[in-house]
Amino acid sequence: MKSAPSTAEIVVEILELLDAQTDREHGVSAVWISRQLGVTEKTVRGHLHTLAAIEPFGRKVGKLERKDLINAQSIDPKTGWYIEPIFDTAQMRLLADGAALSRSDGEYLRDLIAKVYAFAGRSGQLDGLGTLLTPPHYNREFLSNVEQLNDAIAHERQIRFHYCTYDVNGELIPRIDAAGKPKEYTADPYNLRYKNEKYYLICHLQPYDDLSYLHVERIRDLRVEDSNHSIQRTFDSFTDDAGNPIDITAFMSERPYPVDGEAIPIRLRVEGGLEPVFDWFNDAKVTQIEKNVYEVVIKAPQWATAFWALQYTNSGVHITVLEPQSLRSELLRAGHTLLNRYRASER
Repeated sequence: MKSAPSTAEIVVEILELLDAQTDREHGVSAVWISRQLGVTEKTVRGHLHTLAAIEPFGRKVGKLERKDLINAQSIDPKTGWYIEPIFDTAQMRLLADGAALSRSDGEYLRDLIAKVYAFAGRSGQLDGLGTLLTPPHYNREFLSNVEQLNDAIAHERQIRFHYCTYDVNGELIPRIDAAGKPKEYTADPYNLRYKNEKYYLICHLQPYDDLSYLHVERIRDLRVEDSNHSIQRTFDSFTDDAGNPIDITAFMSERPYPVDGEAIPIRLRVEGGLEPVFDWFNDAKVTQIEKNVYEVVIKAPQWATAFWALQYTNSGVHITVLEPQSLRSELLRAGHTLLNRYRASER
């Protein structure tokens, strides 16, 4: 004969039901819970009120009334008891969609996103992410590298690795040294940042003096030194051109592409729309001159701005660099180079 469940078992089962079946807009009744567990409604209500008082794992347990659901976003809100999900719907979608865009292994992403959904309670009962495929030419060491790099950064451990380029078939192959062997690189790792659908390692690549920005997916045969604090230089030893400590978040946001060089004020004339500006530069300063015509000041390296401006050459938005003259001259040179190259090919 099966023994009656203990108090602890009942509480755990109540939490499991709330976690799987409820969120901020969907509750369940004490009667329904009691039927699922085969215990009395009185027992369930007592435990629910206790859980509401203690907030298990920092998560609110409460009872949704009709007045709580007046502004509900879902099409089928329900009154009743609920537990606050770890992730709400918006948080879950941001995490899941961000993971899906990371160009990682398809099977790993499916497992990761399933875990995100599991923490979203009833909100996790969503779909629409589509098929998750492993990208072609995927570096199978990528996920392991991320884990090892995170550990190396946390403990200031120097790293050694091979860095890859692509062959004619798009496969990753190590760069070669003067002796014809895979070239080994040594670096002090500082930070991992995601930008433009690429995962970058910000590091000091020896023997150079400046910061380097390496694609993590192109790192192979990564080895991390065993000793903590074995890096040659700390990140704090780097400064900007004015001699100030580098704010890595601001540093990356000023660069539409991770490139070296001083970020300087650049004045633009933008005609047509501001989407290309604010899609890339959050801190742009804009003055409207006339309808759909703007003067814009951004702060960015010249080379990165040249690359950015060139991609909008044939778009519906016209971007003209007003200052500095050195950037105008660089774009003019690029224009002449393209004109001469393609004019010659038409002859």
